[in-house]
Amino acid sequence: MTKERKYILIIGAILLLLGAIYRFFPELQEFQPLGEEIALKQRKLVKYQQMVQEKSRLNARLLLLNRNLDRAESSLLNGETQALAAVDIQNILNDIAGRSEVEVTAMRVLKSRELGEDSPARDRYISIPVRITISATIRQLKEVLYRIENSLKFLRVSDMRIKTDRVREAKKVRSTLTVEGLMKKKDKGLPKK
Repeated sequence: MTKERKYILIIGAILLLLGAIYRFFPELQEFQPLGEEIALKQRKLVKYQQMVQEKSRLNARLLLLNRNLDRAESSLLNGETQALAAVDIQNILNDIAGRSEVEVTAMRVLKSRELGEDSPARDRYISIPVRITISATIRQLKEVLYRIENSLKFLRVSDMRIKTDRVREAKKVRSTLTVEGLMKKKDKGLPKK
């Protein structure tokens, strides 16, 4: 045999051996000690048992979170439509103005808007703004702001402008407040229950 044929024969044998190892490798693994595999399966079993034990705790937590969400959503605006929700805000503001003995000179419903891009509740809620202009003393204005912030409905003052004619003689100031409330978006396409 020539030297070239010996090299070809050796290379062929090596390739044949590598092919056999590749083909029968899964069967060769069965001959390895099973201790590692048993330990791995035991760890998986313990992990699954912990998950099953956590299920009741997680269900209780979910129930609590749903209850808290329902309680928080009860402070959202009432109404099937955005217009009815705006009427709800107007009624609340009129009541607050009446109790604070403040003169309401103008009230206007603004265009509703989506919540900010970074808000996780963007897909669930919509903001309904109402602009109110009042004539009041500083004390009355403070009382109005306090009552808005502590209303049963979730309201916030998003913009406030205060004007006065003469600073020294001003007993009353004219204030323009933008008050926003949240309402739950209605599911479109889903049948009502």
